Amino acid sequence: MDEIIYQIYDRIFKRIFNLSNLAIINLINGLFGTNYPSDSPIEYLNKEFVTQHLEKRFADVLLSIQGTLYHLEAQMTFDGSIVVRAFEYGFQHAISSRTDNSALHFPEPIVIYLDTGVEVPEYSSLTLDFGTQGTFEYQVKNFVYQKHEIQELNQKKLIVLIPFQLLKLRKIVEDKPTRENFNLLQNVMINDIIKSIKANQQVGNITVDDANQLRELTLQLYDHIYAHYEELGGHDNMKPLLEGAMELPLDKYRIQIDELEHEMDALVQKKAALEQKSAALEQKSAALEQKSAALEQKSAALEEENRKLKALLKAKDNQ
Repeated sequence: MDEIIYQIYDRIFKRIFNLSNLAIINLINGLFGTNYPSDSPIEYLNKEFVTQHLEKRFADVLLSIQGTLYHLEAQMTFDGSIVVRAFEYGFQHAISSRTDNSALHFPEPIVIYLDTGVEVPEYSSLTLDFGTQGTFEYQVKNFVYQKHEIQELNQKKLIVLIPFQLLKLRKIVEDKPTRENFNLLQNVMINDIIKSIKANQQVGNITVDDANQLRELTLQLYDHIYAHYEELGGHDNMKPLLEGAMELPLDKYRIQIDELEHEMDALVQKKAALEQKSAALEQKSAALEQKSAALEQKSAALEEENRKLKALLKAKDNQ
């Protein structure tokens, strides 16, 4: 069961990066102590690398904000070797994205530990020994979710992590799946999670769509934990979305909305093209009218010259 639960939380971690840029900017600012404006653009980078042993490796999230790279990993429990993997991810990205041979630019790494029962250091370190050139201490920041209370999460605008609040009671329910403990789990979901989502939406830390998705994720997690115990119900499998993420009930509507938006964009572009063509035709028509007016003026002038010439010839004949 643990393996299934771990996969679900891993998929949820990936899924939250489908939320708005506003929500993700607040997440980065809260985790790294930065102060990016809420409308800063985010670039999501290629997460797939191939090692020297031809093995594919995936970083959880690699993104760029205002030219600074960030690498975020999610772990259920403490893993002392993840600092090596983080360095490998960073090195592979630095190699693949370099613009010259004189510098390698590594992303800022962080590991978010969701459910660890052991003491985790603030940073995990890896010593890089360059022989006579000296050594360098490569550090990966660790964020231990269980150590941060709901008030701090709200204060730092880390609301996108709120579904993982259910992990605080998962062990209790797992050890003793009683109705009382499930009620406790439900109270945490309603009072800590759902109310926090609503409050963050009201103050503008997340969008309405973000709030809807976070509520859906929370409900899916609660139902999944609940369904793993035969005493209290069955089990509904979750459908994978893309790259280990999950499908939410509103996704089908978002897809339809996206399709309608694409159709609308196409119609707008077609309308703009027709308007441009119409404007070009109007310009051509105006030019033809100007040319026609010029020709009429020239014709009138010729007729006037012809009239004068006839008058002169008539006068000469009369003499």
